[in-house]
Amino acid sequence: MKYKITTLYYILATVVTVIPLPWWYYNAGDIIRVEDSPFQILITFLGDRLILSDVITFLLTGFRIYVFVILISYAVQAARGNPKIYSTMFWLPVLYLLDPVILYVLFNFIPQLFDLPMNYPLFFFGTETISSNIKGEQVKIEFVMYPTYVYWLSLATALLYPFSRIEIKRRK
Repeated sequence: MKYKITTLYYILATVVTVIPLPWWYYNAGDIIRVEDSPFQILITFLGDRLILSDVITFLLTGFRIYVFVILISYAVQAARGNPKIYSTMFWLPVLYLLDPVILYVLFNFIPQLFDLPMNYPLFFFGTETISSNIKGEQVKIEFVMYPTYVYWLSLATALLYPFSRIEIKRRK
């Protein structure tokens, strides 16, 4: 096999696509809880599952199948010595690092529009208690945010992508 790293990248990326578990977990005081990945999402509000998350997951399942088929075909092509370049499974975990930045903007700037200042930290993993003064009352909300082991697996797989590009360039 001429393109071992590239083939391994596509095989591991294929495994990541079929794991039906979330990449990130978020919880805001048990008011809203989100478990998501590029292929599925579960949103609960006050303990009730939102039907919107089922609709979005249905659509994301089509994306999952599309990515899966592409990865399988590219793994076969790489194993046969004719590698193709497909960077989606590189960019998905890398772009997921923007989630904390998006939440920072949502929780720091949007509440200020309604005169509800919050002091949400830019990056944290685990549990953080955020307090705000709303109409003279001190309100505290416990936020939980962390990547799951599936995310770390996808990120580790993504790290193979640059090496597969180098491997393809050197051997052609």
